[in-house]
Amino acid sequence: SIATTGVDPLLAGLFSLGDKAMTRVHRLQLREAELKAAMGAELDKAEGEREEGRIEGLTREIRSLQHDLAAALMIEEEAAIPDKVETPEDHELAELRSRVDFGEYLRAALAGRGVIAGAELEYNQHLGLAEDFFPMDIMARDMETRAARDGDSRTNQGTWIDRVFERTAASRLGVTMRSVNPGVVSIPQTTAGGAPVQRGRTEAVAESTYTVAITEIKPSRSAVHGIYSIEDNLRLPGLADAIMRDMRAAMTEGIDRKIFVGDSGANENGADITGLQTASIGESEINQTNKVKPAETLAMFTSLIDGVYASMLSDLRIVTSVGYYRLLEATIANSAAENQTLAAFLRAAGLSWTSRGGIETATAAGDFLGFAGLSNGIAGAAVAAVWNQGQLIRDPYSAATKGEVQLTLNYFWQFAIPRTANFKRFKAVAD
Repeated sequence: SIATTGVDPLLAGLFSLGDKAMTRVHRLQLREAELKAAMGAELDKAEGEREEGRIEGLTREIRSLQHDLAAALMIEEEAAIPDKVETPEDHELAELRSRVDFGEYLRAALAGRGVIAGAELEYNQHLGLAEDFFPMDIMARDMETRAARDGDSRTNQGTWIDRVFERTAASRLGVTMRSVNPGVVSIPQTTAGGAPVQRGRTEAVAESTYTVAITEIKPSRSAVHGIYSIEDNLRLPGLADAIMRDMRAAMTEGIDRKIFVGDSGANENGADITGLQTASIGESEINQTNKVKPAETLAMFTSLIDGVYASMLSDLRIVTSVGYYRLLEATIANSAAENQTLAAFLRAAGLSWTSRGGIETATAAGDFLGFAGLSNGIAGAAVAAVWNQGQLIRDPYSAATKGEVQLTLNYFWQFAIPRTANFKRFKAVAD
């Protein structure tokens, strides 16, 4: 049970609903309020009476709970989308998909051909994919269900150690990841409409025009290219699986990173990715002197509250650069009392965040410190669409004289922000 002492009366009123009526979000919100009340009570004590260990424990628990709450809110938002009405054809397709094995696509690629029989060919035909393509959703499922294998006992090989990639963070920010079928993705958005007005008897209501904007997302190609030697392939059991795991992880990390920093490396503008770092979204700034001051730092974050897309600090989904994360955790905000760090000060105020590599490593003037998603109505406000088709190409010929095999994974995706008001960024500037 959750104690109601010190809890906001509105939250405490949820108890009258009973356990069955309370959602996971309700329970997490109640627990958060209880922890913050306990933290407040501890901080209100005289300096010599405070339990520093308890304060640190409460801080860690609040931070962990706020991460859980953000995830639960996202799940609730997705669950609020009306479910598709299933048909017998849907059940038939689901049964077919359950029989599809990504390994068959891999074996076909290694043999230099497309799938030629079985459930894989039938599934491709249903999705309108050519034989030498594979559905990306199968690749995603394979990532979730296949772990790194132990090597063949004949080689006395231990568990294969894969590369570690930077943690994905776009979904925490509130970006919607969407798998789509061939074609252009159209996202309609209501931008203007009627407003309620009070009228008396026989008084007409003025006409209002509803305005709908449509964001179209077209696919652009990204690729992962790798080379391995035929000697390694014979010497190391599980090499092909390890390479495919690495390609899948590289693809996932690459999509996530480009959502933040973009990618203009293609030789045509239509293939560029415009990330949050250069997109037309709101921006807050803090100068070099104030970036280590608690009140001024908190003011930068509160400036993101607009009362529409974010009504309180807990409505902010924040991802910082590694450089800024280190600065917050290492800066003493109040040396006169408890040596409180800037990070602890902000957490006590109700903020939580996570860091991601690949954005910035420093906090010099002009560097980006992080990004914030304003969570009210954020579902679909930014979309990373991945087309449900990919191509795996094995080339043993181009570098045959060196005994090398080239493996290329092509995938198609694009990032767009239909409603920019849900996203902000913040950066450091010169004094």
